[in-house]
Amino acid sequence: MEILERIYHNITRQFNTLPATVNKTVDTVNKSLNQVRIPPFTKENVLYYYLPIQGLVSYTTLSVGVMNPHLMVRLFPRRDITDVLFLSAGGGAGLWLWARPHLAAAAPARRFSWAFLGGCLWPLGSIFLWAILRSSIGQRPVLGTILGVTTGAMLTNIALDYFSYVELMFCGEVRLPDDTYSPNSDDEKYDIDL
Repeated sequence: MEILERIYHNITRQFNTLPATVNKTVDTVNKSLNQVRIPPFTKENVLYYYLPIQGLVSYTTLSVGVMNPHLMVRLFPRRDITDVLFLSAGGGAGLWLWARPHLAAAAPARRFSWAFLGGCLWPLGSIFLWAILRSSIGQRPVLGTILGVTTGAMLTNIALDYFSYVELMFCGEVRLPDDTYSPNSDDEKYDIDL
């Protein structure tokens, strides 16, 4: 016990003798962390916030696995975790889609089928894109890793932007222009019968 007390007193003495700028930095970091609002652990937050974030981490890891498989073999030498990453990414995406406000009014069976479809198509389509990109860049693992993570982030941002736009339209906050585009607009303009 004496050893632990001496270690504790040495640490507190060192901390108390730090310059004032370090204390200011620590205070600034603490204030910043207090401003970050992490949702509490409730059933809804775990299902619709934390698991989708974990799915996003799996999605990013999946991009690295597809674009640089040798790195994944070095990280996980005994087991191929591609299927686990795919299921985790798809499950996270599906749970995130299930919780979107524009799907809340749908019947549960339809809501589930749409969330399931989105949860499958998002990572599967990304895997196909990454496979094409990987074959086009050849044996460049660093470039492949950077390209995989970058395209994954871009696809995620596009999806977030799209669903944000859909929800704004669903809530009536986005105003459509009076003359919306229709595929037959030229036909109406020139009175062409097809």
